[in-house]
Amino acid sequence: MTPARSAAARRRAAKPAARPPARKGKERPPRLRLQIDERRAQLLELGIKLFSTRSYNDLSIDDVAAAAGISKGLLYHYFPGKQEFYVEVIREASLRLQQLTAPDPSLSPAARLRAAVDAHLNYVQEYGPVYAAIYTSGVAIAAEVSAILEEHRQVVLQYFLHDFKITRPRPVLRAALRAWIAMVEGASLDWITHPELDRAHLRDLLIAGYAALLGKAIELDPKLASSLEKILRSGS
Repeated sequence: MTPARSAAARRRAAKPAARPPARKGKERPPRLRLQIDERRAQLLELGIKLFSTRSYNDLSIDDVAAAAGISKGLLYHYFPGKQEFYVEVIREASLRLQQLTAPDPSLSPAARLRAAVDAHLNYVQEYGPVYAAIYTSGVAIAAEVSAILEEHRQVVLQYFLHDFKITRPRPVLRAALRAWIAMVEGASLDWITHPELDRAHLRDLLIAGYAALLGKAIELDPKLASSLEKILRSGS
């Protein structure tokens, strides 16, 4: 080996190996992000259960932390305070109910409606106190609850419009559907207070109310007939 080659070889050997690019300081490993999301979901699930048995004023942030088996400081890592925790619990409860009542496209229109109403009543039966609290005192606790409830109603409205293959509802149809949504909310709240009403009878009342409102909507606005009569003929 020549001196020149020997020196070059020594320089190559002394050259440090290339280092992998450094991670950015704020980047979190995927697994840690998953753990954070899972813990947050568990806390929201716990919140739904807690607010189903205790009122907002009766439940402290210490109670939530104790029920979760974590420190209050760790709970504050996920939610700034009790009110923020309550709002996110309401949002999660709304999303849960939306998922449960989403129409099943494999069913007929009549069966879809019946399944959605049954799913709604199942939820009310299991989480009656939190459902009642949301619709009666939730807005007084946090103004954000009003927006969550309105968003929920809009999602339910879109479920029906999608079923009718309608993008922009005519005024009578929109009013009829909003009236039915309000009917479901009001009847559910009454059922929570007076559970002696037979569940099957309540379901039949809600389905009959839906059909009656659609029928009247067609009578008032005959242009709706082509979109709605098939739904009515199917037994909805």
